[in-house]
Amino acid sequence: MAIQIYSQKSNAWREAYNPLRGMSLPKLVSLLEAGERGALADLQWFYHFMERSDAMVHAVIQRRRAALLGCDWDIRQMPAGTAGDRRPQTSDCRPGDRVLAEEQAAFLRECYDGVENFRDAVAFLFSGVFRGYAHLEKHFAESGLVSRLEPVEQWFWVRDGMFGAWEYNQNAVSGRNRGVAIERENFVTMESVAINRILSVLYLRKNLSQRDWDSFLEVYGIPSVFLVGPANVPESKEAEYQRIAQEIISDGRGYLPFGSDVKYVNGGGNKPPFMEHIEYLDRQITLAATGGLLTMLAESGSGTLAGNAHSDTFLQIARSDAAMLSGVFQEQFDTPLLHQFFPGEPVLAYFEFVPPAADEVSRVIKDAVELAKAGVRMDVEELGEKTGYRLGRSRDAAAREK
Repeated sequence: MAIQIYSQKSNAWREAYNPLRGMSLPKLVSLLEAGERGALADLQWFYHFMERSDAMVHAVIQRRRAALLGCDWDIRQMPAGTAGDRRPQTSDCRPGDRVLAEEQAAFLRECYDGVENFRDAVAFLFSGVFRGYAHLEKHFAESGLVSRLEPVEQWFWVRDGMFGAWEYNQNAVSGRNRGVAIERENFVTMESVAINRILSVLYLRKNLSQRDWDSFLEVYGIPSVFLVGPANVPESKEAEYQRIAQEIISDGRGYLPFGSDVKYVNGGGNKPPFMEHIEYLDRQITLAATGGLLTMLAESGSGTLAGNAHSDTFLQIARSDAAMLSGVFQEQFDTPLLHQFFPGEPVLAYFEFVPPAADEVSRVIKDAVELAKAGVRMDVEELGEKTGYRLGRSRDAAAREK
């Protein structure tokens, strides 16, 4: 059983601390360097604020999370007689042992159905894609099954160096890279290359560019107006002309003596470079957050082609995220429970996210038909695994085989 102390989190002082105030590139670099040493509290607190402060960063995270949460999940059975090299198991599968596979599949389905906050847990585990890691603490019921997967926020974790064991920093103390040792088997942990490491630099550069743009607009947003009076104006008339000029500027219309002129200060150029710079940084954010898929950057006016490209892109990303998180659950959730409740037995069932891929299923079936026409038969159990259908041989096919 897990000692469930990690839900009692204390970071009240951080709730009053905004890491975006006074943030600069040298300060960000120091946070990143501290993170490499395992002192992660301040860096992760900055990531938390950054993700909620930039429209583009927030949008790409929400779209990727939505694509993953749009996936269904299922419990699969391994084909008989295979070792399942990509499954989390320690011994070979006994050929033909379908009864054991069905029992394990039913058991895992009960386990996952019993996790009351499973959707929220998946959403939090996904945050590790951007922040570099995410931890879910297993809360056990009296039956020994997991009743909850409780998120433990990233700023409560430290490690001794880049590859040290994860330890718990209860009060999220700044600068610390040592904490309380944990029992790793009581957690589901996802680790990845932190996308936010790239996004943080782009975010800061974009923020500085926007600040300079705001300063530019304060000076040149409303152009300064100077009125040039006619030649040879006597000094006695200058005060009167000044009064007339101020009335004209405030009202926008009026009379000027012959020979007068109006001059505007436009800031030294008609097209300042801020917009192009921000658009460039947004493109870099999109590329980093979507795995470098350029179809995400289809320009407006592309119509349906752009929409289809975006849909295909996020479907591809969802498959990648689903495969990664499926592996995490298979290794750290399925395997320990199966070893506990089916001691000494091979692992014959596994959890898997199922991205919405009707076109993919149709393609697999079409390939099977084309192979059959060419005289090549696809294994029924493998075909069932790839399509999600429970397949069986028809009487005519069985008769032909005899």
